[in-house]
Amino acid sequence: MRDRIDIVVPGLFDLPLGEFDPALVAEGLPGLNRLLRLATAVPNDAYSLDAILRRVLRLDGHGGASLPLAQACAETGVEQAERLLLSRGVHLRADLQHAVLVPIERSDRDRADENLLISDLAKIFDVDCEISTVAEGLFLVRLKNLAAPTHYPHLLSVLGKSVNPFIEQSRENLTWYRLVNEMQMFLHQHEVNRERSERGLPTINSLWFWGGGAAPAADAVSLAWYCDDALLNRFAASRGLQPAALERLGEAPPSAAAAIVDLRLLEILKSGARGELEAVLRDIDRRLLKPLLAAPRGRRSALRLRAGYEFDFLLPAAADWKFWRRPRSLADWAAAERD
Repeated sequence: MRDRIDIVVPGLFDLPLGEFDPALVAEGLPGLNRLLRLATAVPNDAYSLDAILRRVLRLDGHGGASLPLAQACAETGVEQAERLLLSRGVHLRADLQHAVLVPIERSDRDRADENLLISDLAKIFDVDCEISTVAEGLFLVRLKNLAAPTHYPHLLSVLGKSVNPFIEQSRENLTWYRLVNEMQMFLHQHEVNRERSERGLPTINSLWFWGGGAAPAADAVSLAWYCDDALLNRFAASRGLQPAALERLGEAPPSAAAAIVDLRLLEILKSGARGELEAVLRDIDRRLLKPLLAAPRGRRSALRLRAGYEFDFLLPAAADWKFWRRPRSLADWAAAERD
């Protein structure tokens, strides 16, 4: 098989289709509908963002479940990389059975509150770790006395979901488990969170850690990388790739191995702000899928749509001749899942 182009669009099959105009799903996404019509559904077991990207970057079998993103955010040797984690403030909503992660809004006031909390926490726990800022709302944690756990997935994979399984896994490392609990107790009692509670705002009562582990030495991989996420681009660059913006696809679509990663749908779904979903979905169809499908058959590589769904969708270069296949859309696959 020729080089494959992986199109990573997590959240695509989690869209609230009932909120869309049926005409949009049936007729307004010609690129996506063409791909779903002609492609072969291939069973998939890579559901989380980490698992998908590990497969795309050929990192399966290296380290834990987490994609080792933290290492790309620090200039350090492999030994120290094993002590690194990324972190972001979150609201942990707990009841009798589940603990669910809730995102914190990114207003100026929220960011100021988070920065103050992290600054004070870093001072209190300086014996255990160093905390520095990577970007607005994103922090690098360097553990001093233990290796970083590698079972935590990317924050976008767990927002809005129960984190009980990951809490249970943390119990296997009591030193780490106690440290996290002590940090949560500190955040719970902090004056900033008391004020947030009085104002009716969700408290920043926990941190989510992810991106732990040391990445294997970067192999020479001939892979074009298109993505607008700064953190993923930083990791790709650490692997020897040259990140390009998604808008570059329209200028010169790749004709060899490539990874095209668009997190916008997942970010909107996790934030709860659904107003932009339709516009982003149309943009993905126009700016990502249309240029890839427009390439002449002889120059087109196989396409594989990866969305963290029970199926990936594989479109060989010569699939255009499957003219007898009936039209398919997201609605068809949603119906199939219900059945």
